[in-house]
Amino acid sequence: MSKKIVFADEKNVFVISKSKTSNKKISDGKPLVQTYTFSRDQYNLATTSKGFGMKKFFALDGANCMDCKFSGNQGAGGCYTHKFNQYVGFLSMLRSIKQEQLTPLTTQKIDAITEMCSDTYVRFGTYGEPSLIPLPIVKAMTFKASNWTGYTHQHDKEFAQGYKDFFMASTHTDEEANQRSEDGWRSFIALELGSDANAISCPASKEAGFVTNCAKCSLCSGAKGKGKKNVKILLH
Repeated sequence: MSKKIVFADEKNVFVISKSKTSNKKISDGKPLVQTYTFSRDQYNLATTSKGFGMKKFFALDGANCMDCKFSGNQGAGGCYTHKFNQYVGFLSMLRSIKQEQLTPLTTQKIDAITEMCSDTYVRFGTYGEPSLIPLPIVKAMTFKASNWTGYTHQHDKEFAQGYKDFFMASTHTDEEANQRSEDGWRSFIALELGSDANAISCPASKEAGFVTNCAKCSLCSGAKGKGKKNVKILLH
């Protein structure tokens, strides 16, 4: 049975959900915890309008995706979450949240979130920028979790530096990954076809033959997690 905890601040709506996924790249069918960060604008659009389309929805991701080069607010889009099935799922999730649930994080919610993560794989940033989740909550979740993965495009920002222990820097070239290494980050390098980097190929990728899944592998768990080297994958 799925569970979810919702909290909100002035700009964003956060959903921490525990359920199963049919995506074999991510998990082998066991329940996992996933985090979602939506902007208030996306929530308001989803709960008050219909027929607006994917482009309009993802264009409202300034607060929750910030300046990520693949975000809708930057114009180009292209994030792997910008697909119809994910979009429909996001709308369904947002429409299941009542206005009265949009309350700040409380001690009770923190306790429920950390307990949800107990001995469970946690996937940070299933949608939205995971470094917007307060760092103490990320620490508490990873302490309880069996393993986790997480990625951030905010690795060059001062506010995000504490997250390097838990998340990978989302980078796109060997040069960028080397710069982040100087600041103590491990990188997940998403490469254009035909380019390469000095890193381990993602074992859950197509090019590596899907030899495992993210829940079992968990190499992408930051500087204090599992693994010491950078990880690479072809853009997908």
